[in-house]
Amino acid sequence: MINKFQYQLKTIIAFVIIAIFVLCGCNPTKYVPNNKYLLNAVNINIHNKAIDTKELKSYARQSENKKLLGFRFHLWLYNLSDINKKKGIHKYLQKVGEEPILWDADISARSVKQMQLYLTKRGYYNATVFDSVIFRKKKAEVTYFVNTNKPYIISNISYVFDDTIIRQMILGDTINSKIKRGNIYDEDVLQNERIRIEYLLRNNGFFYFNRDFIWFEPDSSLNSNNVNIEMHFKGLETKGSATATAPQYRKYKINKVLISTENDVGVLHGGKSKSALRDTVSSNGIKFIYQENFWVRPNVIMQSNYIFPGAEYKISDEEETKNHLFSLSVFSIVRIQFTESEYSDTSQYQYLDCQIRLSPVSMQSYSTEIEGTHSSGNGLAVNLVYQHKSLFGNAENFSLKLRGALESIKSKNADIQIVHEYGAEASISLPKFLIPINRLNFVKKYNPKTSLSVSYNFQQRVQYTRTVANASFGYNWKSGKFSGHSFRPIELTLVDIPRKTPEYDSIIKNTFLSHTFYAHLITSTLYSYTFNNQRKGHNFQYFRCNVESAGNLLNTYNKLAKTAANDSSNYELFGIEYSQYIKTNIDYHYFHYISNRNSIVYRVFAGIAFPLGNSNAVPFEKQYFAGGANSIRGWQVYRLGPGSSKSFAASYPDRTGDIKLESNVEYRFKMFWVLEGALFIDAGNIWTLSKIGNQKEGQFAWDKFYKDIAIGSGVGMRFDFGFVLFRVDLGMKVRNPALDNNAKWFYNRGKPQNSDFALSIAINYPF
Repeated sequence: MINKFQYQLKTIIAFVIIAIFVLCGCNPTKYVPNNKYLLNAVNINIHNKAIDTKELKSYARQSENKKLLGFRFHLWLYNLSDINKKKGIHKYLQKVGEEPILWDADISARSVKQMQLYLTKRGYYNATVFDSVIFRKKKAEVTYFVNTNKPYIISNISYVFDDTIIRQMILGDTINSKIKRGNIYDEDVLQNERIRIEYLLRNNGFFYFNRDFIWFEPDSSLNSNNVNIEMHFKGLETKGSATATAPQYRKYKINKVLISTENDVGVLHGGKSKSALRDTVSSNGIKFIYQENFWVRPNVIMQSNYIFPGAEYKISDEEETKNHLFSLSVFSIVRIQFTESEYSDTSQYQYLDCQIRLSPVSMQSYSTEIEGTHSSGNGLAVNLVYQHKSLFGNAENFSLKLRGALESIKSKNADIQIVHEYGAEASISLPKFLIPINRLNFVKKYNPKTSLSVSYNFQQRVQYTRTVANASFGYNWKSGKFSGHSFRPIELTLVDIPRKTPEYDSIIKNTFLSHTFYAHLITSTLYSYTFNNQRKGHNFQYFRCNVESAGNLLNTYNKLAKTAANDSSNYELFGIEYSQYIKTNIDYHYFHYISNRNSIVYRVFAGIAFPLGNSNAVPFEKQYFAGGANSIRGWQVYRLGPGSSKSFAASYPDRTGDIKLESNVEYRFKMFWVLEGALFIDAGNIWTLSKIGNQKEGQFAWDKFYKDIAIGSGVGMRFDFGFVLFRVDLGMKVRNPALDNNAKWFYNRGKPQNSDFALSIAINYPF
């Protein structure tokens, strides 16, 4: 039944793709009126590499119809309809499609002026722009010819102050100015300098300072394309100014801080008004008013606050307070409001009263998750999830997940086997470090969290029954705007295989799998570093590095203490052999933003695991694997490698290795409604380091590993519903290293077989 479904889905996807490519060649001028022209292309002809051509093109008031893979897909959808009919499928096609964009001479002329204005703002005062149009068969191709000529260079910068108080601070910080002598005059740079100075002053007590108080007077009357810039700072008349003609800025300090909470508990409760149910506490001069049934204790909120009475106002304190309060994951709204205080003294400062108003999220939630599984084959999993945002009143985020899954696996003889999997996981995250570090200044600087989790997984196949129990304890903290760290000093994993069939034992005997698939204990330490500078609408990078060590301290202790080994010359803990290894990997993504409808994502992954002392192989669950929905999609998971190995060690997918190298490129494009498309190429493989188990074809060697690279390619569809993204990918084996030399590449294999394709169904993007 599942194979039939896969075949039908593959056929449908292939048909849709062929139809799109064929039909997109239909006449795009179908609904272009007579004496009108379809805007076929907009080109920019410019030889100055300092100008961003894409940005300059955005100033053209008209652009051609949207394209996907070079075709006007949305125009094609529109042309499929009958524009004289406004109901049914015709109405839908007109809505999701795009009517033809017609060339307009007036708009083209306005585009020329807009481009000239843009170049002037970039310092090219003498730039010239003109357009040229070529007409062919009801199509118009517009080219804008741009000659920037010589730009204007900043020769000198001077400052004019109406207020002397801010003069010293601004002049003392000119080393950080974004306006530099010798640079090309650019109005965007001037705007960024206004933003920088606004933040500088507001972060040093000048609460009311605004970038609108700064303006520039450029003087371009000099010779040799030079420009002088005068930066003016308007004075601000505030309470306490000497005279209206001599306005003065004032610094501000914090007088009172009030934190209040809002609960959706109704106006009355037990015959008392809502306000009567409030409690009040004070700490460090801060008053905290909260409902008696509020889920988060005041001290937890206090440690996320950076605004204190008597401190000078800083906008960074305001931002940090809001960020840390949101990071507790217990507030839906955080409002911070400042008002002028009636308090005054003889100092140079004015005073502000601050009120922080907090609205909590729903503290408890229940959900059901249904997902496709692909750990070894294809199947369905159901997760029942319970969450509590503040289990003990200290913003402890608790989660309990119950899982059940059924998965079908095609064995070597083409039989379908059903895998049963059940499990439970409980985890809790605390908004602070437990021992050994819990100082308040550390909490405020790094926003640390402590996580604890326990889990149990039961897996039953025809060949064996396997259980995995896990417990971990670790820390997470931030070291910068884009950088984060995770450190798990201890993680315990107990793997047991209470049942194995004699047939299975005979199959894996003397193979690499027999040395990785056994009952064992893992005592590991893991550190991870993550960098992610994601910004919507911009290129960004993601980098993650993991280092894991297991059993090394135990092994050192056993050797120093001269502990007796077992019959296999291995040490045990609690009567079971423990694994010893070192594992590390890096994962790098680069997201190239082309437009709001198109992007390209590049990924590189490299990992290696070394078995040590107490182990002659890294355990099965800690080894690398390839294939599947998030890897090389021409293969099902665990069915690729190691190296150029040609046969399965058992009757189900089980291929693992000590080394993994992988790279992926995926082009993503939005189509219509919630539908997105993707084209991808994946390459890589896994290898073993050990010579055990007769795995010569799978061993890594510098002089041959590149010959083992597998290549997969394919197409995908994504359904983005906002709260979840459902993904279907159809991958093809382009180069299969397990086949003979003449058949490795797809074009030498003759007629494609069903085994040349792999269908993946998953949730969210692959990377």
